[in-house]
Amino acid sequence: MKRNFRKQYWLIGTWFVLSVALIFSCQKEKYRISTSDEVNITGYLEAHETDYSLLTEILYRSKTAGYLGAYGTYTLFAPNNESINAWIKDNGKTGLSDFTDAQLLDFVKYHVVRDTVGSTRFTDGKIKTASLLGEYLYTDVQNGIYRINKSAKIIRSNISCGNGIIHSINKVLVPPAQSLAELIGNNPRYSIFAEALKETGFYDTLYYQRGVAVADAKRFQTAIVESDSVLQLQGIKSYADMKAAYSQTGNVKSHKDSLWLYMAYHLSNDIKFLEDIVAANTIYTLAPKEIISTKLLGAQILLNDDVFNGVHEAGAEINRSQSDVLASNGVLHEAKQPFKIKVRQQVPVYFDIATSPELVNALGSAYFNSSKALVANGATIANSFAFNSLTVSTIGTNGYYYYKALETKRPYANGDLLSLSLCANNSARAKWIEFKTPYLVKGRYKVWICYAQHGDAPEIQATFNPGKGDEQILPNTIILNQSLTASGVSDLANANADNLMLAQGYKRYMATVGDYNVNNITGGLKAKSGSEAPLNVGRLAGIINVETTDRHVIRFEAIKDKKCGSNTVYLDMIQFIPADDLEQNYPRFHQISGELFYRPK
Repeated sequence: MKRNFRKQYWLIGTWFVLSVALIFSCQKEKYRISTSDEVNITGYLEAHETDYSLLTEILYRSKTAGYLGAYGTYTLFAPNNESINAWIKDNGKTGLSDFTDAQLLDFVKYHVVRDTVGSTRFTDGKIKTASLLGEYLYTDVQNGIYRINKSAKIIRSNISCGNGIIHSINKVLVPPAQSLAELIGNNPRYSIFAEALKETGFYDTLYYQRGVAVADAKRFQTAIVESDSVLQLQGIKSYADMKAAYSQTGNVKSHKDSLWLYMAYHLSNDIKFLEDIVAANTIYTLAPKEIISTKLLGAQILLNDDVFNGVHEAGAEINRSQSDVLASNGVLHEAKQPFKIKVRQQVPVYFDIATSPELVNALGSAYFNSSKALVANGATIANSFAFNSLTVSTIGTNGYYYYKALETKRPYANGDLLSLSLCANNSARAKWIEFKTPYLVKGRYKVWICYAQHGDAPEIQATFNPGKGDEQILPNTIILNQSLTASGVSDLANANADNLMLAQGYKRYMATVGDYNVNNITGGLKAKSGSEAPLNVGRLAGIINVETTDRHVIRFEAIKDKKCGSNTVYLDMIQFIPADDLEQNYPRFHQISGELFYRPK
């Protein structure tokens, strides 16, 4: 039975919005915000047939008019009549009657997102909810105008309807025709890389045909490729050169072959636009247990640009002009320089949590001059510190703040610490705090919690990567009101005291009189005994197994209170020392300069 079609801007399916590039955010155009009294999206389109009659016809032909006229939460990217006529002509057709109902249904599904996505939620990259077609839409900004998929401009935004939002666009959105495999294989810029994909078997991994069932985990992927010109700078002018340079077994399909690993390292499951890459800080690749680190430096997006063991390792820059290229099963990026798996050896990591770079950057230059509040009402600090929910945060009462001072009994490493209120049974205070660690090379580590004793401090439990697949609850409870004498060693001046304490999971981490310093700096703590013993304690929380070289998360949770006093948790350092290292006692740290001290010669 034939339905009446009102001429209207046809309902545009779930739009994957790649939102405004941060560097252009200040140029955003102030779009007109319109409100409609219409009951629903379909009704609005029918009432504005001058612009949307063709879109309305598409809705009825595809049997989605009722769907978009019913209760729900939708966002429609709606092309007007002019853009639909252009789309019809581009397809070599004379009218909508030349398209099948199934084709028009896919048309609608690609323009609709089952979520209300106003322009304030546009970010540089994909819209977080996929379109009804199951593929993501991408947003960016050009000359202050929002674009969808780098093609259609939003000409009128945030039209409010009873069941969602309409954004009017000046061009029909067309799903990408090529898969990642085809996008790379058909581009002469990537002829060497494409041949390596085929030889190693990854071309099939990146190939996708709509309608063919694919496991959810492999439906979308990200490829970061190297162009022929970049490879040629390494002396690689052909696939044969590439195989000679990287394959150590000759069997490039073997998962143990270095060329297979090289190619796997350039691919990742999941779809990551540039915005996602910057926000993630880490890309997990198809190379087992190997990650790519990411950072934003000015306008540059850098891969594997790291400081490791005190040495800066220059990374590769993303070529923005050749990146964020949408495929039917993911997104393609290009690197300006080559990058590969970094082979590193385990080293001890001494994490002075009060001087974490993210914390310092977040709080500014005044951070080092006086006490500085870290959190208000449960806010996250920088991107490496987080608390659970709070109801109160007042410095000196229930506060959480950086503290820089020197005390006779508690001369903290580098003269600073984090002063916190952690309580197990007080809802007005945080129960846990977690930190993102520096890079840890995969392997086993002993984890030492270094703190300054306070008589009212709680007991805490440490958890490595809480909530993750490799979550590890460390076995030793850290009783923060204990001093070094809790080890059972009361005479800390005893020549064998360090070994005796270490056997019980305790150690000194502050420099003591007699320790060796290469710059001949003096001023270490005296090894007093009993109640006079120094109150800076290194306590072994346990051993962790780091499966992937990356920055990880460690959480400290209060599990038992003594008094639940305010600001009684004095955290100084976290030390990650390879479990097989025989030396766990040294180096130690000077209370003012932070200089390292070693075992006396």
